[in-house]
Amino acid sequence: MRILRLTLLVLLMIGYFANKTYMDRYLRMAVAQAMGKPQRADWYEPVDPVPGAAWAPLPVAATPAIDAGALSKASAYAKQSKADGFLVWHGPQQGGAIQTAGYWNGFRQTELLASKSMAKMVVGIVIGRAVSQGFIRSIDQPVSDFITEWKGTPKAAPTIRQFLQNSSGISRFSYNDFKPWSLTMREYLSEHHERILIDETTLDYPPGSEYDYSMITSDVLAIVIERATKQRYADYLGHALLKPIGAAGGTVYVNRPGGLAHTGCCLMLPAESFLRLGVLLMNRGLWNAEQILPPTWVAETVTPSPANPHWGLHMWIGKPCVKRLRWFPRRSQEVGVLHGECYAADDLFLFDGSGNQAMWIIPSRQLVVLRVGPPPTRRPGDPGEFDNSILPNLMIRGLRP
Repeated sequence: MRILRLTLLVLLMIGYFANKTYMDRYLRMAVAQAMGKPQRADWYEPVDPVPGAAWAPLPVAATPAIDAGALSKASAYAKQSKADGFLVWHGPQQGGAIQTAGYWNGFRQTELLASKSMAKMVVGIVIGRAVSQGFIRSIDQPVSDFITEWKGTPKAAPTIRQFLQNSSGISRFSYNDFKPWSLTMREYLSEHHERILIDETTLDYPPGSEYDYSMITSDVLAIVIERATKQRYADYLGHALLKPIGAAGGTVYVNRPGGLAHTGCCLMLPAESFLRLGVLLMNRGLWNAEQILPPTWVAETVTPSPANPHWGLHMWIGKPCVKRLRWFPRRSQEVGVLHGECYAADDLFLFDGSGNQAMWIIPSRQLVVLRVGPPPTRRPGDPGEFDNSILPNLMIRGLRP
Protein backbone atom coordinates (compact mmCIF):
# COMPACT_ATOMS: atom_id res chain seq x y z
CA MET A 1 0.00 0.00 0.00
CA ARG A 2 2.87 2.35 0.86
CA ILE A 3 4.45 1.70 -2.54
CA LEU A 4 1.10 2.43 -4.21
CA ARG A 5 0.79 5.76 -2.36
CA LEU A 6 4.33 6.74 -3.29
CA THR A 7 3.68 5.78 -6.90
CA LEU A 8 0.52 7.89 -7.00
CA LEU A 9 2.36 10.83 -5.41
CA VAL A 10 5.15 10.57 -7.97
CA LEU A 11 2.62 10.42 -10.83
CA LEU A 12 0.81 13.48 -9.46
CA MET A 13 4.08 15.40 -9.21
CA ILE A 14 5.04 14.40 -12.74
CA GLY A 15 1.61 15.51 -13.99
CA TYR A 16 1.89 18.82 -12.14
CA PHE A 17 5.32 19.76 -13.43
CA ALA A 18 4.52 18.54 -16.96
CA ASN A 19 1.56 20.96 -17.02
CA LYS A 20 2.67 23.49 -14.42
CA THR A 21 1.01 26.57 -15.94
CA TYR A 22 -2.28 24.73 -16.38
CA MET A 23 -2.23 23.30 -12.85
CA ASP A 24 -1.29 26.67 -11.35
CA ARG A 25 -4.30 28.25 -13.09
CA TYR A 26 -6.56 25.39 -12.04
CA LEU A 27 -5.51 25.59 -8.37
CA ARG A 28 -5.80 29.38 -8.38
CA MET A 29 -9.34 29.15 -9.73
CA ALA A 30 -10.29 26.39 -7.26
CA VAL A 31 -9.00 28.41 -4.30
CA ALA A 32 -10.85 31.54 -5.45
CA GLN A 33 -14.10 29.59 -5.80
CA ALA A 34 -13.65 27.86 -2.45
CA MET A 35 -13.16 31.25 -0.79
CA GLY A 36 -16.16 32.73 -2.60
CA LYS A 37 -14.05 35.38 -4.32
CA PRO A 38 -15.46 36.68 -7.63
CA GLN A 39 -13.12 36.67 -10.62
CA ARG A 40 -12.58 40.36 -11.24
CA ALA A 41 -10.66 41.89 -14.14
CA ASP A 42 -7.27 41.52 -12.46
CA TRP A 43 -7.78 37.75 -12.01
CA TYR A 44 -7.32 37.05 -15.72
CA GLU A 45 -3.77 36.66 -16.96
CA PRO A 46 -2.18 36.80 -19.43
CA VAL A 47 -4.23 39.30 -21.42
CA ASP A 48 -4.09 41.07 -24.75
CA PRO A 49 -4.71 44.83 -24.73
CA VAL A 50 -7.91 45.73 -26.59
CA PRO A 51 -7.49 49.09 -28.34
CA GLY A 52 -10.31 51.59 -28.19
CA ALA A 53 -11.22 55.22 -28.56
CA ALA A 54 -9.80 57.87 -26.24
CA TRP A 55 -11.90 58.04 -23.09
CA ALA A 56 -14.92 60.31 -23.57
CA PRO A 57 -17.81 59.92 -21.13
CA LEU A 58 -21.30 59.63 -22.52
CA PRO A 59 -23.58 62.64 -21.94
CA VAL A 60 -25.68 62.70 -18.78
CA ALA A 61 -29.26 63.97 -18.92
CA ALA A 62 -29.82 67.29 -17.14
CA THR A 63 -33.47 66.34 -16.75
CA PRO A 64 -33.99 62.56 -16.86
CA ALA A 65 -36.78 61.21 -19.02
CA ILE A 66 -37.47 58.59 -16.35
CA ASP A 67 -39.38 59.26 -13.14
CA ALA A 68 -37.06 60.03 -10.21
CA GLY A 69 -38.78 57.47 -7.99
CA ALA A 70 -38.24 54.70 -10.54
CA LEU A 71 -34.58 55.66 -10.94
CA SER A 72 -34.11 55.68 -7.18
CA LYS A 73 -35.74 52.26 -6.72
CA ALA A 74 -33.71 50.75 -9.55
CA SER A 75 -30.41 52.14 -8.25
CA ALA A 76 -31.18 50.88 -4.75
CA TYR A 77 -32.02 47.42 -6.08
CA ALA A 78 -28.83 47.29 -8.14
CA LYS A 79 -26.70 48.42 -5.18
CA GLN A 80 -28.40 45.90 -2.89
CA SER A 81 -27.48 43.17 -5.40
CA LYS A 82 -23.76 43.95 -4.89
CA ALA A 83 -23.45 45.48 -8.37
CA ASP A 84 -20.24 47.31 -9.24
CA GLY A 85 -22.04 49.46 -11.76
CA PHE A 86 -25.57 50.36 -12.86
CA LEU A 87 -26.24 52.57 -15.90
CA VAL A 88 -29.36 53.52 -17.84
CA TRP A 89 -29.43 55.10 -21.31
CA HIS A 90 -32.48 56.65 -22.93
CA GLY A 91 -32.93 58.26 -26.31
CA PRO A 92 -31.50 57.94 -29.81
CA GLN A 93 -27.80 57.33 -30.36
CA GLN A 94 -27.43 60.98 -31.33
CA GLY A 95 -29.30 63.03 -28.75
CA GLY A 96 -29.82 60.47 -26.01
CA ALA A 97 -28.14 60.47 -22.61
CA ILE A 98 -27.39 58.51 -19.47
CA GLN A 99 -30.31 58.81 -17.06
CA THR A 100 -28.50 57.47 -14.01
CA ALA A 101 -25.09 55.96 -13.28
CA GLY A 102 -23.98 54.36 -10.04
CA TYR A 103 -20.62 52.81 -9.17
CA TRP A 104 -20.03 50.97 -5.92
CA ASN A 105 -17.54 48.67 -4.16
CA GLY A 106 -14.68 51.05 -4.95
CA PHE A 107 -15.17 50.86 -8.72
CA ARG A 108 -14.80 53.90 -10.90
CA GLN A 109 -16.24 55.03 -14.22
CA THR A 110 -13.08 54.18 -16.18
CA GLU A 111 -12.27 50.91 -14.42
CA LEU A 112 -12.33 47.61 -16.31
CA LEU A 113 -15.17 45.26 -15.45
CA ALA A 114 -15.02 41.52 -16.11
CA SER A 115 -17.88 40.66 -18.45
CA LYS A 116 -18.11 36.90 -17.76
CA SER A 117 -20.48 35.41 -20.37
CA MET A 118 -21.58 38.82 -21.68
CA ALA A 119 -18.43 38.38 -23.79
CA LYS A 120 -20.38 35.77 -25.78
CA MET A 121 -22.75 38.47 -27.00
CA VAL A 122 -19.79 40.66 -27.96
CA VAL A 123 -18.18 37.98 -30.15
CA GLY A 124 -21.52 37.63 -31.95
CA ILE A 125 -21.42 41.35 -32.75
CA VAL A 126 -17.81 41.03 -33.92
CA ILE A 127 -18.90 38.31 -36.37
CA GLY A 128 -21.49 40.76 -37.71
CA ARG A 129 -18.82 43.40 -38.14
CA ALA A 130 -16.61 40.94 -40.04
CA VAL A 131 -19.56 40.21 -42.36
CA SER A 132 -20.14 43.93 -42.98
CA GLN A 133 -16.46 44.41 -43.86
CA GLY A 134 -16.40 41.44 -46.22
CA PHE A 135 -14.06 39.22 -44.21
CA ILE A 136 -16.85 36.65 -43.87
CA ARG A 137 -19.00 36.07 -46.94
CA SER A 138 -22.02 34.71 -45.08
CA ILE A 139 -22.82 33.19 -41.70
CA ASP A 140 -24.13 30.21 -43.64
CA GLN A 141 -20.54 29.36 -44.57
CA PRO A 142 -19.23 26.24 -42.86
CA VAL A 143 -16.78 26.99 -40.08
CA SER A 144 -14.44 24.55 -41.82
CA ASP A 145 -13.86 27.25 -44.46
CA PHE A 146 -11.73 28.85 -41.73
CA ILE A 147 -10.78 25.87 -39.57
CA THR A 148 -9.56 23.89 -42.54
CA GLU A 149 -8.28 21.11 -40.27
CA TRP A 150 -11.94 20.03 -40.06
CA LYS A 151 -12.29 19.49 -43.81
CA GLY A 152 -13.05 15.87 -44.62
CA THR A 153 -14.21 15.11 -41.06
CA PRO A 154 -17.68 15.09 -39.47
CA LYS A 155 -16.85 18.53 -38.04
CA ALA A 156 -16.79 20.00 -41.56
CA ALA A 157 -20.59 20.44 -41.57
CA PRO A 158 -21.57 23.09 -38.95
CA THR A 159 -22.03 26.64 -40.18
CA ILE A 160 -21.16 29.92 -38.49
CA ARG A 161 -24.92 30.46 -38.03
CA GLN A 162 -25.21 27.17 -36.15
CA PHE A 163 -22.31 28.18 -33.91
CA LEU A 164 -24.00 31.52 -33.25
CA GLN A 165 -27.22 29.66 -32.44
CA ASN A 166 -25.39 27.28 -30.04
CA SER A 167 -26.47 24.32 -32.12
CA SER A 168 -23.22 23.38 -33.85
CA GLY A 169 -23.16 19.78 -32.64
CA ILE A 170 -19.58 20.22 -31.42
CA SER A 171 -18.76 18.62 -28.04
CA ARG A 172 -21.75 18.93 -25.72
CA PHE A 173 -20.68 21.24 -22.92
CA SER A 174 -20.35 19.92 -19.37
CA TYR A 175 -20.64 23.07 -17.29
CA ASN A 176 -20.10 21.47 -13.88
CA ASP A 177 -17.24 19.15 -14.82
CA PHE A 178 -14.45 20.69 -12.75
CA LYS A 179 -12.08 17.73 -12.89
CA PRO A 180 -8.65 18.98 -14.02
CA TRP A 181 -8.54 16.47 -16.88
CA SER A 182 -11.99 17.36 -18.22
CA LEU A 183 -12.40 18.94 -21.65
CA THR A 184 -14.27 21.84 -20.01
CA MET A 185 -11.42 22.77 -17.68
CA ARG A 186 -8.61 22.14 -20.13
CA GLU A 187 -10.30 24.25 -22.80
CA TYR A 188 -10.70 27.10 -20.29
CA LEU A 189 -7.25 27.03 -18.69
CA SER A 190 -4.84 25.38 -21.14
CA GLU A 191 -2.00 27.36 -22.70
CA HIS A 192 -2.92 25.78 -26.04
CA HIS A 193 -6.70 25.63 -25.97
CA GLU A 194 -6.87 26.23 -29.74
CA ARG A 195 -5.45 22.72 -30.23
CA ILE A 196 -8.11 21.34 -27.89
CA LEU A 197 -10.83 23.16 -29.86
CA ILE A 198 -9.47 22.01 -33.22
CA ASP A 199 -8.19 18.51 -32.43
CA GLU A 200 -10.07 17.15 -29.41
CA THR A 201 -13.65 18.26 -29.95
CA THR A 202 -16.11 15.85 -31.55
CA LEU A 203 -19.39 16.10 -33.43
CA ASP A 204 -21.87 14.88 -30.80
CA TYR A 205 -25.22 15.54 -32.52
CA PRO A 206 -26.49 16.67 -35.95
CA PRO A 207 -25.85 20.41 -36.40
CA GLY A 208 -29.00 22.46 -35.82
CA SER A 209 -30.87 19.71 -33.99
CA GLU A 210 -30.14 20.74 -30.37
CA TYR A 211 -29.36 23.81 -28.30
CA ASP A 212 -26.18 23.62 -26.21
CA TYR A 213 -24.99 26.70 -24.30
CA SER A 214 -21.24 26.32 -24.43
CA MET A 215 -17.96 28.10 -23.77
CA ILE A 216 -16.42 25.85 -26.42
CA THR A 217 -18.86 27.04 -29.08
CA SER A 218 -18.10 30.70 -28.40
CA ASP A 219 -14.34 30.17 -28.20
CA VAL A 220 -14.31 28.53 -31.65
CA LEU A 221 -15.56 31.86 -33.04
CA ALA A 222 -12.27 33.49 -32.00
CA ILE A 223 -10.44 31.20 -34.40
CA VAL A 224 -12.94 32.04 -37.16
CA ILE A 225 -12.47 35.79 -36.63
CA GLU A 226 -8.67 35.64 -36.47
CA ARG A 227 -8.37 33.49 -39.58
CA ALA A 228 -10.99 35.47 -41.52
CA THR A 229 -9.54 38.90 -40.72
CA LYS A 230 -5.88 37.84 -40.36
CA GLN A 231 -5.82 39.98 -37.23
CA ARG A 232 -5.66 39.15 -33.55
CA TYR A 233 -9.10 39.12 -31.94
CA ALA A 234 -8.27 41.99 -29.57
CA ASP A 235 -6.99 44.17 -32.40
CA TYR A 236 -9.97 43.53 -34.66
CA LEU A 237 -12.49 44.04 -31.84
CA GLY A 238 -10.86 47.33 -30.89
CA HIS A 239 -10.17 48.85 -34.30
CA ALA A 240 -13.23 47.58 -36.19
CA LEU A 241 -15.91 47.83 -33.50
CA LEU A 242 -14.98 49.79 -30.38
CA LYS A 243 -13.19 52.75 -31.96
CA PRO A 244 -15.96 53.55 -34.49
CA ILE A 245 -18.52 53.83 -31.66
CA GLY A 246 -16.23 55.86 -29.39
CA ALA A 247 -15.84 53.06 -26.85
CA ALA A 248 -12.76 52.81 -24.66
CA GLY A 249 -10.78 49.59 -24.86
CA GLY A 250 -9.60 47.18 -22.21
CA THR A 251 -8.19 43.66 -22.12
CA VAL A 252 -9.13 40.11 -23.07
CA TYR A 253 -7.89 36.87 -21.52
CA VAL A 254 -5.58 34.84 -23.78
CA ASN A 255 -4.24 31.34 -23.27
CA ARG A 256 -0.59 32.49 -23.44
CA PRO A 257 1.28 35.61 -24.55
CA GLY A 258 0.68 35.84 -28.29
CA GLY A 259 -1.91 33.05 -28.08
CA LEU A 260 -5.65 32.80 -28.72
CA ALA A 261 -8.26 34.96 -27.00
CA HIS A 262 -11.13 33.47 -25.05
CA THR A 263 -14.38 34.82 -26.50
CA GLY A 264 -16.83 32.77 -24.42
CA CYS A 265 -15.87 34.89 -21.41
CA CYS A 266 -13.16 37.12 -20.04
CA LEU A 267 -13.48 40.45 -21.86
CA MET A 268 -12.71 43.43 -19.62
CA LEU A 269 -14.03 46.86 -20.60
CA PRO A 270 -15.36 49.94 -18.79
CA ALA A 271 -19.10 49.82 -18.17
CA GLU A 272 -19.75 52.65 -20.64
CA SER A 273 -18.11 50.64 -23.44
CA PHE A 274 -20.66 47.87 -22.90
CA LEU A 275 -23.40 50.51 -22.79
CA ARG A 276 -22.26 51.89 -26.16
CA LEU A 277 -22.54 48.38 -27.66
CA GLY A 278 -26.10 48.23 -26.35
CA VAL A 279 -26.92 51.61 -27.92
CA LEU A 280 -25.42 50.40 -31.21
CA LEU A 281 -27.78 47.41 -31.24
CA MET A 282 -30.72 49.54 -30.11
CA ASN A 283 -30.00 51.72 -33.15
CA ARG A 284 -29.99 48.72 -35.56
CA GLY A 285 -26.20 48.74 -35.99
CA LEU A 286 -25.99 52.40 -37.04
CA TRP A 287 -23.61 54.88 -35.37
CA ASN A 288 -23.26 58.52 -36.43
CA ALA A 289 -24.69 57.65 -39.87
CA GLU A 290 -22.18 54.81 -40.36
CA GLN A 291 -23.67 51.34 -40.76
CA ILE A 292 -21.34 49.38 -38.46
CA LEU A 293 -23.30 46.12 -38.77
CA PRO A 294 -25.17 44.74 -41.78
CA PRO A 295 -28.60 46.45 -42.06
CA THR A 296 -30.49 43.26 -41.17
CA TRP A 297 -28.01 42.00 -38.56
CA VAL A 298 -29.85 43.08 -35.42
CA ALA A 299 -33.16 41.73 -36.74
CA GLU A 300 -31.47 38.39 -37.44
CA THR A 301 -29.72 38.49 -34.07
CA VAL A 302 -33.02 38.66 -32.18
CA THR A 303 -34.82 36.07 -34.32
CA PRO A 304 -35.38 32.95 -32.18
CA SER A 305 -33.22 30.02 -33.21
CA PRO A 306 -34.93 26.73 -34.15
CA ALA A 307 -33.64 24.88 -31.07
CA ASN A 308 -34.30 27.59 -28.43
CA PRO A 309 -36.85 30.44 -28.66
CA HIS A 310 -34.88 32.47 -26.09
CA TRP A 311 -31.64 32.46 -28.09
CA GLY A 312 -30.85 34.19 -31.37
CA LEU A 313 -27.42 34.79 -32.89
CA HIS A 314 -25.40 34.72 -29.68
CA MET A 315 -28.02 36.88 -27.98
CA TRP A 316 -30.72 36.27 -25.37
CA ILE A 317 -34.33 37.12 -26.27
CA GLY A 318 -36.85 38.27 -23.66
CA LYS A 319 -39.86 36.41 -25.05
CA PRO A 320 -41.62 34.06 -24.52
CA CYS A 321 -42.27 34.82 -20.88
CA VAL A 322 -40.97 32.21 -18.42
CA LYS A 323 -40.66 32.21 -14.64
CA ARG A 324 -37.13 30.80 -14.80
CA LEU A 325 -34.85 30.95 -17.81
CA ARG A 326 -32.39 28.06 -17.85
CA TRP A 327 -29.08 28.44 -19.67
CA PHE A 328 -28.64 24.67 -19.83
CA PRO A 329 -32.06 23.11 -20.60
CA ARG A 330 -30.61 19.58 -20.48
CA ARG A 331 -29.58 20.05 -16.83
CA SER A 332 -32.71 19.20 -14.88
CA GLN A 333 -31.05 20.34 -11.62
CA GLU A 334 -30.46 23.90 -12.89
CA VAL A 335 -32.62 26.40 -11.00
CA GLY A 336 -32.54 29.03 -13.74
CA VAL A 337 -32.62 32.83 -13.70
CA LEU A 338 -35.68 34.23 -11.92
CA HIS A 339 -38.14 36.45 -13.78
CA GLY A 340 -40.77 37.53 -11.26
CA GLU A 341 -42.93 38.86 -14.08
CA CYS A 342 -42.89 39.11 -17.85
CA TYR A 343 -40.74 41.81 -19.38
CA ALA A 344 -42.81 44.96 -19.94
CA ALA A 345 -41.73 45.30 -23.60
CA ASP A 346 -42.10 42.62 -26.26
CA ASP A 347 -38.95 43.60 -28.16
CA LEU A 348 -36.54 43.37 -25.20
CA PHE A 349 -33.34 41.38 -25.78
CA LEU A 350 -30.31 41.12 -23.56
CA PHE A 351 -26.72 40.32 -22.81
CA ASP A 352 -26.64 37.95 -19.84
CA GLY A 353 -23.58 36.73 -17.97
CA SER A 354 -23.01 34.62 -14.90
CA GLY A 355 -23.73 36.28 -11.58
CA ASN A 356 -26.66 38.31 -12.99
CA GLN A 357 -24.48 40.59 -15.07
CA ALA A 358 -26.89 41.79 -17.71
CA MET A 359 -27.64 44.48 -20.27
CA TRP A 360 -31.27 44.81 -21.34
CA ILE A 361 -31.90 46.52 -24.70
CA ILE A 362 -35.40 47.81 -25.53
CA PRO A 363 -35.44 49.51 -28.97
CA SER A 364 -39.14 50.48 -28.81
CA ARG A 365 -38.45 52.59 -25.69
CA GLN A 366 -34.93 53.68 -26.72
CA LEU A 367 -33.65 52.18 -23.47
CA VAL A 368 -30.48 50.33 -22.50
CA VAL A 369 -30.14 49.15 -18.89
CA LEU A 370 -26.85 47.71 -17.60
CA ARG A 371 -25.96 45.91 -14.36
CA VAL A 372 -22.38 44.66 -13.92
CA GLY A 373 -20.44 43.23 -11.01
CA PRO A 374 -20.14 40.14 -8.82
CA PRO A 375 -23.02 37.74 -8.15
CA PRO A 376 -25.66 38.87 -5.64
CA THR A 377 -25.35 37.47 -2.12
CA ARG A 378 -28.46 35.35 -2.51
CA ARG A 379 -28.10 32.53 -5.02
CA PRO A 380 -30.79 31.32 -7.46
CA GLY A 381 -33.48 29.55 -5.47
CA ASP A 382 -32.75 31.44 -2.23
CA PRO A 383 -35.43 33.70 -0.71
CA GLY A 384 -34.90 37.23 -1.98
CA GLU A 385 -32.75 36.14 -4.95
CA PHE A 386 -32.03 38.58 -7.78
CA ASP A 387 -35.00 39.05 -10.13
CA ASN A 388 -33.93 39.68 -13.75
CA SER A 389 -37.17 41.49 -14.61
CA ILE A 390 -37.10 44.21 -11.95
CA LEU A 391 -34.50 46.67 -13.31
CA PRO A 392 -35.68 46.84 -16.94
CA ASN A 393 -39.36 46.91 -15.96
CA LEU A 394 -38.82 49.77 -13.50
CA MET A 395 -37.16 51.77 -16.28
CA ILE A 396 -39.80 50.94 -18.90
CA ARG A 397 -42.69 51.87 -16.60
CA GLY A 398 -40.85 54.91 -15.26
CA LEU A 399 -40.56 56.63 -18.64
CA ARG A 400 -42.37 59.95 -18.58
CA PRO A 401 -45.15 60.39 -21.18
